[in-house]
Amino acid sequence: MPTAKKKEGATNYERYHIPNLKRALDVFELLAKDNSGLTLSEISSATKYSKNSIFRIVCTLQDCGYVVKDPTGRKIMMSRKLAALGYAGFGETDIVEKSMDVIRAMRDKFGETAMLGTLLKDECVMIEQAPGRFPFKFLGEIGMRISVQVSAPGKAILAYLPKEEQEARLEKMKFQKFTENTIVNKRNYFKELDDVRKKGYACDRAEEIAGVHCIGAPVFNAHGYPVASVWITGPSSRLPLERLDEVGVEIRAFADKISSRLGYNLF
Repeated sequence: MPTAKKKEGATNYERYHIPNLKRALDVFELLAKDNSGLTLSEISSATKYSKNSIFRIVCTLQDCGYVVKDPTGRKIMMSRKLAALGYAGFGETDIVEKSMDVIRAMRDKFGETAMLGTLLKDECVMIEQAPGRFPFKFLGEIGMRISVQVSAPGKAILAYLPKEEQEARLEKMKFQKFTENTIVNKRNYFKELDDVRKKGYACDRAEEIAGVHCIGAPVFNAHGYPVASVWITGPSSRLPLERLDEVGVEIRAFADKISSRLGYNLF
């Protein structure tokens, strides 16, 4: 029996899509990119859907607990309920609980803000953190998006992805230049990922923000898939280049502790 030929860039199931569900998912993705929230008019303008349609979607999502309104009642924001579903999507529903004491231990060890994150589409998303001990420290909002290309957590996860998935992600990478240290071509980036796999941890050597260094390591689930990453961020004066390898080994040890709790066999 002949099979339907899949069109370039299309799915086999497009004719079965539920329009209102597609609109709701578009609203989710839009809100995920703006932690400060958006008005109905802004959502309508960005999605090109009518205000009436957006109003009905938002009312439904609010009643179900997936979005909330800011104190003024004008802006709509994603709720923590949706974040909880995201954690479950890892296949590790309590990954945050299994990580928090480790993240705090990282923070206490180095004094810098320690974070936990995962990949979401083409970005790394921070899902939990332990604020640093120094008066000057780096902090982010839960749900903060981070460039996969230049970040230590992004590299740490990318380096251990299955080959096909890794190559597919790199094909879409734009290799934007942020600083003089940014890796801006695929050949050198592949070399960087090879180095990450050899060492077991990744570094951001002021590749996104001048004077800021990050060191991160992957967290694996029971199947050996890199579901998350842990990392610390600090100024280059406190995390100088000559210290990154020493710190990286310790960060990997912290990450391995979480991996073992998720059922990953380190041996």
